[in-house]
Amino acid sequence: MRAGMATLLVAGAALVVPWAEQVARAQDAALADLAALPRPVLPGLEAEPDEVAAWQQAESGRHIRARELAERVVAARPTSYVGHFVLGHVHLQGEANAPRALYELDQALSLYRARWGEEPGPDAPWRWHSLILRGLVSVHGDLEHYEQQLAWMRRYNEPYDPDMVAEMAWPLMKLRRFDEARAVARRARSLPGFQEEIALNALCAIEFEAGDAEASYAACLEAMQLHGGDPAQQSAVDFTNFAEAARSVFRLDEAERVGLLAAEAQTSWYGNPHVELGELYIREGRFVEALASLRQAAPYRQRRPPHVQDGDRNEARRALASFFLVIGWPADAARLTHRMVTAPDRRAHNSRDPAQDVAIAALLDRRALLMQAEQLRVEALGAPLHERIWAWAQGLSLRLDAWRSGRQAARALADEERLVGTFMVGTSRSAVLPSWLAGELTQVLGAGVAREALRRARGEDHRPAAAAYYDAYEAEAALASGDPEAAERLARAALGRLEAAEALLRARCLAVAAEASRRAGEPRRALERYDEAFQVDPGVFLRLDFDVPVRFAPHGGAVAAAVADVLARSPRLTVEDTGLLVEIEADAQHGRACLVGAGGSVLGCAQEAAQSGESAEAFAGRLAVAFHHAAFAPRIDLTRADATSLDGANTVSRDALDTLFSGDSGDLLEE
Repeated sequence: MRAGMATLLVAGAALVVPWAEQVARAQDAALADLAALPRPVLPGLEAEPDEVAAWQQAESGRHIRARELAERVVAARPTSYVGHFVLGHVHLQGEANAPRALYELDQALSLYRARWGEEPGPDAPWRWHSLILRGLVSVHGDLEHYEQQLAWMRRYNEPYDPDMVAEMAWPLMKLRRFDEARAVARRARSLPGFQEEIALNALCAIEFEAGDAEASYAACLEAMQLHGGDPAQQSAVDFTNFAEAARSVFRLDEAERVGLLAAEAQTSWYGNPHVELGELYIREGRFVEALASLRQAAPYRQRRPPHVQDGDRNEARRALASFFLVIGWPADAARLTHRMVTAPDRRAHNSRDPAQDVAIAALLDRRALLMQAEQLRVEALGAPLHERIWAWAQGLSLRLDAWRSGRQAARALADEERLVGTFMVGTSRSAVLPSWLAGELTQVLGAGVAREALRRARGEDHRPAAAAYYDAYEAEAALASGDPEAAERLARAALGRLEAAEALLRARCLAVAAEASRRAGEPRRALERYDEAFQVDPGVFLRLDFDVPVRFAPHGGAVAAAVADVLARSPRLTVEDTGLLVEIEADAQHGRACLVGAGGSVLGCAQEAAQSGESAEAFAGRLAVAFHHAAFAPRIDLTRADATSLDGANTVSRDALDTLFSGDSGDLLEE
C-alpha cells in the first residue's frame, strides 16, 4: 500500500485544529468529555480520543499541553504507540531533546509493530506508522546519525509516496559521498512538490563542500531565483546560502545586497542573516552597521520554533565575540569565547566540519585573553607599584589560559588537509574563519608550519582573487620567521590587490608592513604605514601584539613629564627617537595627550581634568589610560547601553543570549 502523504496530512491538520482549541480551553476537564467528541474520519489516523487530543496539541505547537496529555496516555496505557510518538515529537520539536525523542520514537515503532505487524495492512492506522518513520528520519538527522537517517528514509520510501529523494542529498553530503549526493539531487529536480527546491539548495551545499566555489555559486543562485528571488515569498535560507557562496568568491558587495534581502525574507530555521551581516560589516570595519545588525540577531532567533532557537547559538556568540575584540572590549569577548570552546553547537544542519568551529572559537578565545591581559596592565599604569604587580600577575594567568586555547586550536587543526584548508578563506575547508583572524594561525602554529601550509593552499586554490589573501598571511609568517624584507614585500603586494572592503585585513597588512620596515631599519616608511594603519583600524596593533614606537613631547612642566613617564611603562608603546609623536600638555588642572601621525594628522586625543585632592601621579595615570582608549579605539561612539541591546532583553520571551551584559556577566548566555 502506498499513500500520498503530503495532501492527506494537510487535510488532516485542517480537520483537527478546532478540536485542539476546545481541548486547550477545557484543560484537565476536557479528558472527561473526550468520549463525546467526534472521532477523526480521516482513514489511517484512527486512535483513542485522548491520544488524538495529545497529537492535536502537538500539531498546533502547544508542546507543554501535548506532553501533559501524552504522559497521561502512556501512564494509563503503556502500550500506546500514539502516546510514545507524541512524546517523541514533543521532545524533538518542543524541547530539542533529541536523545529522549529517539527513545520515545523507538518505543512507538516497536509498540506499533507489536500491534499491527511489520507492514501495516489496509485496515491498519497507517498514518501513525508513516509519522513515526518520518520522526525517526528527523531525529537521526539531528543527532548526526547519517547512515541511520538514510536507512530510515529508504524504509519510509518502501510503502509511502512521495519518496524522500532530495532529502537524501544532505546526509550523503555529510558523509562526503558527493557523487551520490549530486545524483539524488539531480534526480529530485524533476520530481513534483518541494523536491526541486530541496535539491537545488542541496546542490548549493554539495558543491561548496566539494570545493567547487563557482559551481556552488551557480547552484545557490539558481536556488535563490527558483521562486523569483522574492523575500516576501521565500525563506531566508535561499538568500543566506547564496550570500555565503558570494563571499566564497570574494564578491562582498553582492553578499551584502543579498544578506539584506535575507533579513527581509521569511524566518529561516537555520542561519541568521543578521549575524552574517554583522560579521560582514565587522570584516569591512563598518562597526556602526555591525552593531545595528547584531542587535537584531536575538529577536530573529526568537521567531523560530522552540526546537531550533538554540541550534546556532555559537554563531551569534562568534559574531559578538569578534565585534567586542575589534572594538577593544576583550573581557566581554572572553566570556563569550569560553562558552563557545566548552559548549560547541551540533552541526547536523550545517555543512561544515565541526573541528573548524573548535579551531575558530579557540583562536578568538586566545586573542581575547591576550588582549585582556594587556588591558589589565594598561588600566593599572598610574596605580601604585603593588597594584601594577598584581595586574601583571593577573595578566600572566590570562596568558597561560591563552596558551591553552592556542594549543586547542592547534590540536583541532592537527590534520594536514584541515590545516591547509583553513587558510583557504571563504571555502568550506576554512568555514567561517574571519579573513582578519587567519593570521593568528602563524602565532599558534609557528612561522615554518604556517608558511608550508600557505604554500600548499596557494597551489590548490584556483580562485583568482585568493592570491592577495595568501600574500597577506605569508607576510605575517615571513615577519615571524625573521625575514622583514620579504614580509614588507608580501604585505605591499597584498595591499595592492585586496579590495577596499577588506578593511580589517588591510589594516593588518599595514601594521605588518610598518613593523617589517621598522625592523629593516627604514623608520620613515614605517611611520607612513603606522599612520595608515591607525587611520583604518587602530585596534589592529592590540590584536597583533605589536608595540608602537613613539617619542614624547611634554609641555607644562612636572605634570606633563609625569604623564610621559607613565606612558613609557605602557606595554603598547616603546620609546624610540624615530617613533610617532605623542604631544602632552598638562598642568595641575588640565591635561591633554595626542598621538600625531607622520603627516601631522591627529590619530587620537584624550583630555582629562584633575580631581580635587588628586596627586600628580594619579592624574597622570588617568590621562595615560584615557590616551590609550583614544589612540587604540575604533572610530565608533559606542556605550555600554548600546551594547546591552544586543542581548534581546527588551523582548517579552527569554532568549538564550539574555544576561549578556547583566550585572554579573559570569552568568553569561545561560541556556
